[in-house]
Amino acid sequence: MSEKNVLVVCLNPTFELTVILDSFYENEVNRSGNYFTFPSGKGVNVVRVLTQLGTEATALTHLGGNRAQEFIELCDAEHIKLAYFTAESPIRTCINIVNSEKKTSTEIVEEPLPVEEGAGAHAFDVFDSLLPKTDALVITGTRARGYEADLYPRMVQRAKEKGKLVVLDMRGEDLRLSLASRPDVIKPNLSELMATVENGRVVLENENSDTLRETVRSVTKKIFDDYGAKSVISRGKFDTWVYDGNEFFALPNKDVPVVNTIGCGDALTAGMTHRLLSGDALKDAVSFGMECALKNAQSLRHGLQ
Repeated sequence: MSEKNVLVVCLNPTFELTVILDSFYENEVNRSGNYFTFPSGKGVNVVRVLTQLGTEATALTHLGGNRAQEFIELCDAEHIKLAYFTAESPIRTCINIVNSEKKTSTEIVEEPLPVEEGAGAHAFDVFDSLLPKTDALVITGTRARGYEADLYPRMVQRAKEKGKLVVLDMRGEDLRLSLASRPDVIKPNLSELMATVENGRVVLENENSDTLRETVRSVTKKIFDDYGAKSVISRGKFDTWVYDGNEFFALPNKDVPVVNTIGCGDALTAGMTHRLLSGDALKDAVSFGMECALKNAQSLRHGLQ
């Protein structure tokens, strides 16, 4: 294990049910004997890959409902370290449909039920107790409803006050409010970035968005000039765009057969953070993260194995 320690916050735990089909027919019965369930949510996905890379990492989340123990046991089986507190919101299930014929993966996302009043205070208390032993903070994903709008920004502020590396993979209000505390790196995908800076503009994750390059260059430069945050903008199968504080550049993706795209952005976040903690420049760290994402895409199960 690396001597570095990463705290990954994602207040939206998930069971991922992956169903593999030889082919998929809409408006028909589709049967499969090839399916499996594993613990997910963006935070767990990031910790999974960091752990596989040899960096000690902990996923901070809430757990609730009658499947909480199952979630804990599934994480234990993969050596995924959890720091959790109890909340009333049950763990949601998202479904990933893999169509072997068309080589596509389609995710159906279940929106979670809200957490109860006071859950945000519990989350911050656990976060604050773990922060002193942490070298880097990653906050990823959308918080469940019921948490206060200032929860993630307060975490970013506290981490920066303590001199921690802070990486944010988030969007919308959470990202806008967190920028004031000057995180080190933000890593939304292009769809999330454009929806954040252009009032809900829709950019599909798999559409060719090269025409937006100059817009994104301008946006990411302004973010750095105003807040000191470097930007990594993933674009699915297309090049990843990076602004490192000096220049804006594209890192090409490799064109290889893909089995499953779910969790690839999380693998990129994990690999990049792993290398940033080792002292790599952002360009090299992102390149390594993209290699991790590629390995994830070639496996039915999330991660590098």
